[in-house]
Amino acid sequence: MSARAIRCARGVVLLTLALAGPGQAQTAGPSPAPDHMPKPGMTAPEMAGRAAGRFPQPVRVGDLPGRLLLQPEESQPVLGRVTGLVRRNDGGADVIVRLDGVLGLTWLGLQPVAWSGVGSRLVAVPAEAVALLGEHVALMGLTPERLHALPAFAPGSATAVQPDETLRLGIVRPFH
Repeated sequence: MSARAIRCARGVVLLTLALAGPGQAQTAGPSPAPDHMPKPGMTAPEMAGRAAGRFPQPVRVGDLPGRLLLQPEESQPVLGRVTGLVRRNDGGADVIVRLDGVLGLTWLGLQPVAWSGVGSRLVAVPAEAVALLGEHVALMGLTPERLHALPAFAPGSATAVQPDETLRLGIVRPFH
């Protein structure tokens, strides 16, 4: 068989494979939620227990504002942006997150977020419910639905954590 005939045969095989399309999944239906996904209805002690297992690392509070809050799934949708931290009455800390709706970041053509409200609002998320994911923050202890159901946070209603203080936050690896 000539070299030209071999190249032609290879081309036919490659074209056939390309036209065959992607294969079907082995199982039908949604795959089970990974262990890192938040469980609906988690209580504060459950969030704290899971947060302790994420290898908490010291983080300078002033380095957190401006980071994107991501949903812990492979596509990593943006849920909001960290604006600061405040102290709770029990001594813990809450991460203040700005949720932007259709009149927020999306109309500027910047990073779209997964909240469908109008305008933006601030919410206080327990620090135990988030973890560091590289240069971002991942929502680990709340579902996006519970995040959006949190009451609006009123600036000045709690004591701000100073930017030079350190806080211990867990770390997570990428979800893909």
